[in-house]
Amino acid sequence: MPHLSLPGRVSADRVGVRGDAADTAVSVRRRMLAWLLVVVVLLVGTAASTVAVVAVQRAEQRYAAQLMDRYGDDAARLVTAQVAVFANTVTDLAAAIGAQSDLSALDFAAIVSGLNRQRLPGTSGIAYVVPASDVQAGAVQAAWRQAGVAGLTLTPSPAGAATERLYVVLDRPFDGAASVAGRDLSGVAPLVQALRIARDDAAFTISSAYVLTKDRALPAAQQQTSFTVSMPVHGRAGTADTGRFRGWLVMGVRGGDFINQTLHLQAHGAVHIQLTDASTTPAKVIAAVTAGTRVPDDRLHREHRLTLGQRDWELTLAPTTRLLSVTDRRLALMTGAGGAILTLLLTTLVGVLAGARNRAMTQVDSATAALRLDIRRRQETEQRLREREDELRQLAFHDPLTGLVNRILLHERVEHAMATHARAGHSFAVLFVDLDGFKPVNDTFGHAAGDQLLCQVAQRLTRCVRSSDTVARYGGDEFAILAEHLASPDDALITADRIIAALIPPHDLNGTPVTVSASIGVALGGDHAGTDDILRAADDAMYQAKAAGKGRTALASNPTAGP
Repeated sequence: MPHLSLPGRVSADRVGVRGDAADTAVSVRRRMLAWLLVVVVLLVGTAASTVAVVAVQRAEQRYAAQLMDRYGDDAARLVTAQVAVFANTVTDLAAAIGAQSDLSALDFAAIVSGLNRQRLPGTSGIAYVVPASDVQAGAVQAAWRQAGVAGLTLTPSPAGAATERLYVVLDRPFDGAASVAGRDLSGVAPLVQALRIARDDAAFTISSAYVLTKDRALPAAQQQTSFTVSMPVHGRAGTADTGRFRGWLVMGVRGGDFINQTLHLQAHGAVHIQLTDASTTPAKVIAAVTAGTRVPDDRLHREHRLTLGQRDWELTLAPTTRLLSVTDRRLALMTGAGGAILTLLLTTLVGVLAGARNRAMTQVDSATAALRLDIRRRQETEQRLREREDELRQLAFHDPLTGLVNRILLHERVEHAMATHARAGHSFAVLFVDLDGFKPVNDTFGHAAGDQLLCQVAQRLTRCVRSSDTVARYGGDEFAILAEHLASPDDALITADRIIAALIPPHDLNGTPVTVSASIGVALGGDHAGTDDILRAADDAMYQAKAAGKGRTALASNPTAGP
C-alpha cells in the first residue's frame, strides 16, 4: 500500500509551535514588564525617600533659623537694656554731683555707695575726672585735698597733653583694686576721644574698645578688652556755677565680664555670641560667649547692629552643636532609612506579586494626599495665628471705637520722641484736646450717638494733622496729638487753631446736627524732663483753656483765644 500523508496533523503541529512561541513571547513580555515595574517602583521609592529627607532637612533648618532669630532678638534686647541701665545710672549720678555746690569726698562716697557689680555687670569702678592744665594742676590738687581727698597727688601722664590733663580726683573701685585717684588719663586715646564727645554733645557716651589702664599690668591671658561709659557733669540750678562744665563721671566696663554676666544664661550653651565695636577700622571684638562647639553654617548666622552711647556695635550669633541637637538632625537620617526600607519592601512585593503594585501606589497616593492635607491645615493654622496676633496687637495699642492710637502707644511714642528729638535737635509738641459740650449730646441722644460723634471728631482731627503726627484717644472725650519735627513752637499753636476751626461745623448724627467745640492744651517737648511731665503739662494747659472760656488754646498756663 502506498504511504499516505496527513496534512491536518502537520498543520496542528505548526499551530502548536506557533502557540508555544506566542506564550513564550507573552511570558518574556510579562517578565520584562515585571522587571520594569520593579525598576520603576525602586526609582520612585528612592525619589520619594529623597524628597522626604530634603523636606525634613528644610523643616529642621527653618526651626533652627527660628531659634537663632529668637536668640538674636533676646541678646540684642538684653545688651540694649543693660547699656540703658549704665546710661541711667551715670546720668542720675551726674545730676546728683552737679547739684552739689561744694562736692567733697564724703559727698561722692555717699552718692555712689549703692553701686555694685551685681547691679552693673562687668563694671570695674566709677571715677570723677576733671580737666586741668599743667599750670592749674597745683591749685586743683590743693582744692581736692581740701575737699577731703587725703594725700591726693596728681601725676601727669607722659603721653598726655600739657594743655589739658584728665585727672581722676575721686573714685570707687568695684573689683577690690586700689584707688587710681591722681592718675592722668589724657594718654588713653580712646577714653580722651569719648570724653571730648561727651563734653561737646553733653550726652552719655561709650568709648571705643581698649584695655583698661588698671588692667595693663595683668598677665596677657587675664586682660580683657573693655570700654568706658561717661557722662559730663555740669553745675545744676541753685549752684554758683549753674550750667558750667565741671568734669566727667567715668565707669570702666570689662567686655568679657559684661557679656558673660549679661548673656551667658541667655545663650544656654546653644549659641556662640560675639560683641564687636564696629565704629573702628578694623572692627574690634569686645567679648564673646563661646560655650559649646561652634557650627560653621552661614545660613544660621545672625547679626544685629546696635547704636548705643554714640557707638555702633555689632552683635553676631552662630549656632553650636547643642542647638542643632535640639532641632534633632537625626530625624532626616531616620526618614531616609525608613524610606529606603519601605522602597525595598515595595520592590520585593512587586517582584513577588505584580498585583501589589496597585495597592502600593494607592497607599503612596493616600500618604501623599494626607501629607498635603496636613501641610495645608498647618499653613491655614499659621495664617489664623498671624491674623489673631495682628488683631491682638491692634486691640492692645488702638482704641476699638475710633481706631486711633490709645494712651499706651501714645506714651511710648512720646517717650521715643523725647529721646530722639533731644539727640537730633528737633522740636515737638503734645496737644491735649477736650470736647466742650459732649456730655449734653451724650445725655440727650444716648451713648450710641455719643460714640458716633467721637468717631466723627476723630476723623476731623486726623485730617487736621500731618501723616507723620500721632492722633490718640486718651479716654472719654479727650484726645491727644503728638506733633513731631516742628519748624518752630508756633506750628503747634497753628495746628491747635486749625483743630478748633475744624470742629466748629455741626456734626450730623443720623440727620440731627449737633455742635461741639474743643479746649486745647499745648506743651512743647523741650520744656519738660520726662514723658509724664509733658503729658501732665498739656493736660493742665487744657484745663486752663477750659477755665478761660472753652473753645480756646492754652500754651502752658497762658491761654489764647481760639478762632
